[in-house]
Amino acid sequence: MEIPRDWWESLSHPSPYLGFDWLRARSATLHGKPRFVGVAGPDGEAVLGVPAFLTDSSSHPGYDPARFLAMDDVPEEDVAAEPGGAAALARLRGRLGALASRPSVVSGSPGRMGGVSYAGPLSARDRRAALGLAADALERQAEAASAALVAWVYFIEDADRTADTVLRERGYTRVSVGADCHLPVTWDSFDGYLRGFSAKRRWSIQREVRAFTEAGVTVERHGAEALDRELAGLELQWRQKYGRKADLEATVADYRELREHIGDAMTVFVARRQGRALGFVTFLQDGPVWWARFPGFDYSAGPDIYLYFNLLFYHPIQVAISEGISSISYSMGSYGTKCSRGCSPRHLVAYVRTADDPGLAADLEVADRVQHRRFDRIARAHTHRGRG
Repeated sequence: MEIPRDWWESLSHPSPYLGFDWLRARSATLHGKPRFVGVAGPDGEAVLGVPAFLTDSSSHPGYDPARFLAMDDVPEEDVAAEPGGAAALARLRGRLGALASRPSVVSGSPGRMGGVSYAGPLSARDRRAALGLAADALERQAEAASAALVAWVYFIEDADRTADTVLRERGYTRVSVGADCHLPVTWDSFDGYLRGFSAKRRWSIQREVRAFTEAGVTVERHGAEALDRELAGLELQWRQKYGRKADLEATVADYRELREHIGDAMTVFVARRQGRALGFVTFLQDGPVWWARFPGFDYSAGPDIYLYFNLLFYHPIQVAISEGISSISYSMGSYGTKCSRGCSPRHLVAYVRTADDPGLAADLEVADRVQHRRFDRIARAHTHRGRG
């Protein structure tokens, strides 16, 4: 059954990643079978909605529990610092390997951001009841598909207390699977941004801005119409650098979907030198919030122009200040680098159904402590007042 756009959009979404247009544009990139759940009131009105997918080993790795729960990117120093951490992660990976041949039901949105969309006027009691009905539906679907796990993924930690309470009461284990690098824009000028760093870091940032300018690189601001074959080639370079599958024609087709469905919400910053694109970054705007999405880079341009920092941070931050943007979400990955330029990590958690497997739950709880240790360490290392 197709969900009507007006019905879905009557709900309040925690981010643009839960919006109808984003889901329509990007759901195919997960390579899973849609299993969306909607809860309606007595007159058919929208009460709650959650996007979900039946995924397997051929799906996007961010939505295959056997891969995103394996915690392969956690530094060894954080694992070793947690008592029993290495043994727990080894057991966890073994358990997940045994489940890898079976599908899973995963509630989440493309872009590694999850959440639940509720009707605005719902009471806390009605929210809990509606979410219970949605969980019932997903668990039934999992049983029908002989799914290994049910997981609700990429919730910003503590942002939805209803989901946290209801899912944990149903036997789900909460575990941090990464962090969203969050940058509040609280300054009235770029100089104000710089004053948040040590003298050494301020000097470094000013040198990077100067090198970028002296290299003859400029940044242009566009809408979604800028996403073309040239930029797709840059995105492929970025994906291939990190070992991600990439195909030029598929990427160009994805751009067409984005332009058609959410073009009005997109800002694209493109760095050029002598007319040639060296890199780009995209942002989704949701009111006063920017959500950073996929970038692309020409890695032959060399490190001495500081393309990454100028394109992702220094130029967009200046524009954000001038336009009254309240915060920028820089998503997952490159945590130390992003936090060195002002971001703070906020945990992205998954809720994993482990009611019939206490051993899996125990190992996930250890993994959660390892992740919290990791991001606490990164946050301490990049406290911006007086340090660099």
